[in-house]
Amino acid sequence: MVIGYRLLPYGLSRKETSLEAGKLLKQLVAQETGVSLADVSLQKNDNGAPQLSVSGTNVYCSISHKKNFVVAAYSAEYPIGVDVESLESNKDYSRIREHYADGFLKGMTTKEDFFYRWTLAEAYTKASGRPLLEVLAQPFEPTENLHYTTISNFLVCTYVDTNKDKFQRPKVILL
Repeated sequence: MVIGYRLLPYGLSRKETSLEAGKLLKQLVAQETGVSLADVSLQKNDNGAPQLSVSGTNVYCSISHKKNFVVAAYSAEYPIGVDVESLESNKDYSRIREHYADGFLKGMTTKEDFFYRWTLAEAYTKASGRPLLEVLAQPFEPTENLHYTTISNFLVCTYVDTNKDKFQRPKVILL
């Protein structure tokens, strides 16, 4: 499992940033596997999630972006999800936190607590395929299948949908 990230110039549109995240994923896979960039294909599935193919073989992947930061992750073995949030956000998340206080966000009292749990919820949703609102409504179950990285005031959470005894920490690369 490998995670790649990149800081982009400020001022790109959300669509441009999303396209850059897809490019990052393809470059990451080509670099780490040694295959030609032409052999790495990225499409969207029916739900809009990225679907990655390497030399005709489907590979688990996930991308996320916030402001000028893009992150991509892939795993040949297990479903993977990644999410990023800016720790410098001035948004008030108290209503969301209160709404799900009996579910996934129970016990989250600070903005930092919220971001750690929120990025996990998003990453878990991407890896498991479960709807985000369903995940948020359920109590949080501690897991070792996750990894947090803080890069340039951005919090990145990676979740792998596998047994914890098989979980390995990801390789993190700046591209």
